[in-house]
Amino acid sequence: MSRIIKSQQAHQEKSKKIAIKVRPFDLLQNDDADERKNHHYFQSDEFLNDAKQEVETLLLDAKQKAQAIAAEIQQDREQWENQEKAMFIEQAQKEGYQQGVEDGIQKGYNEIAAEIAFAKEVVESSKKDYRHHIESSETVILNLALKVAEKIIGQQLEKDEESFLSIVKRAIKEVRDYREVQLHIHPIQYQRILSHKDELMLLFPKDTKLYIFPDDELEESNCIIESENGRMDASVDSQLQEIKVKLTELLEGEQR
Repeated sequence: MSRIIKSQQAHQEKSKKIAIKVRPFDLLQNDDADERKNHHYFQSDEFLNDAKQEVETLLLDAKQKAQAIAAEIQQDREQWENQEKAMFIEQAQKEGYQQGVEDGIQKGYNEIAAEIAFAKEVVESSKKDYRHHIESSETVILNLALKVAEKIIGQQLEKDEESFLSIVKRAIKEVRDYREVQLHIHPIQYQRILSHKDELMLLFPKDTKLYIFPDDELEESNCIIESENGRMDASVDSQLQEIKVKLTELLEGEQR
């Protein structure tokens, strides 16, 4: 009996709203009949069933109240998650978004600056490469042009006697003020030029001695003139070479 009362008291302490109603009886009663009756009640199945039912009722009530409390806690937690947590997340998102925007802007500026610098570098490199290519191309073009000109002039001299005569005339004009002039040409050109000696003498303003000499060591297009001033190469090759030197100097000056 004492265990049942203690169990009832324990449940009463766990839940203040639970009231245990204990049937009062007097253990010190001297009436033998009542004592035997009470003793018989405590030992009977009816008493055990009543006690068991009472305990089950208390446990069920406690369980229901515990479930109610748990449900309330769950509801409060869900409410916090739906409201407070949402507000906290929103605030954090706003702060993170603002920081992200600032970081993104700065990152964008940095990337744009890097791209601009890279583009400038590429353009500058392209310009240098282009200039180098042009410079190289100009030199190549010049050499090719001179070779082509040399070939064309050589072919022209072979076909036209007047072409080589014109070269000789221009050379003589450079030394016409000297009293004695020597003209050295290839033997193939010798007879042609000699036949025009009178025409060549007209280029001199005063009495000048003109000597024409064949020289088999010269090229067919070569024309060498000697005077008091020295030796002058009036050959087509030398003139083309002089043109090449002057044009090369001009190109190098522009490249600087």
